[in-house]
Amino acid sequence: WVSASRETFTLMSGILSLVHPEQYAQGVKCMQRIIDNSDLQEYAEQWACVFNAVTALTNRETPFHRDGSGTFPWYDILLTVGRYTRGQLSLPALGLDLDYCPGTVVPFCGNVLRHGVPHCEGERICLAFYMREFVHLWAKTGKAAWSMGVDVK
Repeated sequence: WVSASRETFTLMSGILSLVHPEQYAQGVKCMQRIIDNSDLQEYAEQWACVFNAVTALTNRETPFHRDGSGTFPWYDILLTVGRYTRGQLSLPALGLDLDYCPGTVVPFCGNVLRHGVPHCEGERICLAFYMREFVHLWAKTGKAAWSMGVDVK
């Protein structure tokens, strides 16, 4: 699955490099430290992603929650795929109900913003890409600051 997901993993890493360049750089540094660890090298070299964790959620209605496995300034990225209708991602603090159709990618701070996904019709998979803080503590990458966005000239 990891080898077959290489293109998707690379794309999610590229999106992070645009929305939070500092977190992206820390992810690259962390993954390199994991690769340099001889016990994990064989597996880590196959992982084409700066995020050190991915969760696959299938056909799941998700109640409102905040994520607790990362750290506040970091972005998570949600990718939803499948054959379904009436997909929605709700961010109540912002007063937003986003159209969450197949192929949608949403980068946001899952620790900060409560979010949820109601039931939809059909088959849906959400891939949630995130970074585990304890892995970055082990790798000594430091903590990312809040993203200031990209300076477009």
